Amino acid sequence: MEKQPLRDRTYKEMSDGDYLNNRQYLVVAVVLGVTHCLMELFYIWVGCTPMIYINIVSILIYVVSIFFITHGNQLITVWVMESEIFWHVVFASIFMGISCGYHLWLFGTFSSIFLPFFIPNLSKRPKKQIGVYAVVIVLGFELLVFLDKHDHLPTQFRVGDEMASILYYINAALGFVSIMIYTSIYNQRMAMKNKELQYVADHDPLTGIFNRNKIQSILNAEIRRKADVSGGNLSVAILDVDFFKKINDTYGHLAGDSVLKEITDCFGKYREKGLLYGRWGGEEFLLISPETISYDEFGKMLEQLRQTIQNHDFIVGDQNIKATVSIGAAAYEEGFNMDKFIQTADDRLYMAKESGRNKVCWRRL
Repeated sequence: MEKQPLRDRTYKEMSDGDYLNNRQYLVVAVVLGVTHCLMELFYIWVGCTPMIYINIVSILIYVVSIFFITHGNQLITVWVMESEIFWHVVFASIFMGISCGYHLWLFGTFSSIFLPFFIPNLSKRPKKQIGVYAVVIVLGFELLVFLDKHDHLPTQFRVGDEMASILYYINAALGFVSIMIYTSIYNQRMAMKNKELQYVADHDPLTGIFNRNKIQSILNAEIRRKADVSGGNLSVAILDVDFFKKINDTYGHLAGDSVLKEITDCFGKYREKGLLYGRWGGEEFLLISPETISYDEFGKMLEQLRQTIQNHDFIVGDQNIKATVSIGAAAYEEGFNMDKFIQTADDRLYMAKESGRNKVCWRRL
């Protein structure tokens, strides 16, 4: 029997180079289509017959592109639009001359095609395509300039010097504007991606609240602030779901997950008061008190939270699950580092569990 190859378990997330969303691609196609309609009127006015017919093809390309983009086939149409711009520039430069500045469009085209080259995790195929097309654009620009300088372009429809100058400035402006637009869109999209990645890095995927790394960094910052500033209060608590393994074993892990998520919903009513919280690990959560309340007030808040969870009905399917929590708390004391601070709260959590669970242990030892 032929040996089957092992499945690739790297699961590398690769990008296809798409950095605009569907709506933005649609806007680009519509704008370029309208621009070519205006250019058609200009070509008719100057009597450049070849460009009249070439531009009609260009307009039809954008009409078809708009149709395909609205049906979710944007990447293919992007390459078609990029190719249309390149060849339109080539033909316009050949038939109307370099002096009109159509070749300056290639700067914007280069920007739009080359920016995706730097998208993180860009897969090899689109990266190769982008690299090849970028080289073609550069060579095309250089070749057009070289042929014009040596009078090898068969330019037959030269406009007057004044009109050529006006066209040159317009095309130069369009080239720079397109670079600005593509760069700003790219930066916006990358900022959104970075924000998404930062959110994933800081939040627990199950409950949506801060994960251990984030809540730990917040606590470190609070400890530094408290050490430097005499005002304000700082207390922490560790909350543990009682007999959580029994919930999983009795009702299933999905039910356990649901209980954890609903418990974090119970935290939400205290968020506006300044409570910070995150998942510490498993069925444990770390709570950081609002700086505006005293340790005694924090203890009362924790007792209210414990009662809220105790009275809450956790509905999972047709099951009504009851859950309780044990909580240990500690107030910041001079000289505390994070480990000592957490250990004090953890010791009191242990006392709460040892004395029967479903309790808050927050009194100073």
